[in-house]
Amino acid sequence: MLPDTGSSHTITVAVVYDFSQTNACSSTVTSGCIKQFNVYNTTGGAKTLIFSIAAPSGAAASTTVTGTSPTMSLPVGTTSLAVTAATPDPIESAPATGTVSVAPNAPTSCTVTLN
Repeated sequence: MLPDTGSSHTITVAVVYDFSQTNACSSTVTSGCIKQFNVYNTTGGAKTLIFSIAAPSGAAASTTVTGTSPTMSLPVGTTSLAVTAATPDPIESAPATGTVSVAPNAPTSCTVTLN
């Protein structure tokens, strides 16, 4: 029997960030600001960058920022994620964490016989 290698999915991440503490970068502010949010797969202790979400230019208040990953193969089970705020310097914040669960594919058919 072959191992289940997962199926293709995208992950959408919504990050709430208070830009009043550290403003988002803009065309005039290019240092000491938040450039992006990095989304990592941290399953099993590894730290692999999946994708980044650009910070909204010039944001200076609490804001929800949303981004979607490219299509990727995820195994059945739980995948651990971590999201950091990143400056262009590059310096990253401590991570916020979450998980996503992938269920096995449904059977393709089912036959029931009543005797």
